[in-house]
Amino acid sequence: ELFTTATLIYTICVTMVYIPLMLFGLLGNTLTILVVWLRPHMRSSTYLYLSSMAVSDLLILLLLPLDLYKLWRPRPWPLGDLACKLTMFLSECCTFCTILHITFLSLERYVAVCWPITAKTVVTRRRTRVIIGCLWLGAAVSASPVLIMVGVEDVGGEELHYEREKCMNL
Repeated sequence: ELFTTATLIYTICVTMVYIPLMLFGLLGNTLTILVVWLRPHMRSSTYLYLSSMAVSDLLILLLLPLDLYKLWRPRPWPLGDLACKLTMFLSECCTFCTILHITFLSLERYVAVCWPITAKTVVTRRRTRVIIGCLWLGAAVSASPVLIMVGVEDVGGEELHYEREKCMNL
């Protein structure tokens, strides 16, 4: 039996939360990116952080259908080992990236409030772009162990070999 009653209720509840979250998140983050990039006056350092974070969140939201698939049908994993590793890596990378964006945006706001005159020369769009690039690089490096720790594994059982494969932590 694939689901117990409690597991089925949990799976349905998670699905009911994920679907509207994904739809509103996709809409909101897409609009954020469009507004920031289509309006030149909204390209301040703060909005650069917000649009980069929206890209990160958008990538996480685009992976939600795979999370739902794994929740409803944990095996077999049909996309192979590389897709398993890359989806888990991208999810971790974007999660780290969002955390770093919030941290550095908070630091920028702190500098702007506490030292407003200094902030005008220190906080520039060029520096912000470099910092955002470093944030993405740092997030990718931090998430890279996932590429080793995750993969498709045969979980055993009576089924055919292919039907026993599951994308999971090794």
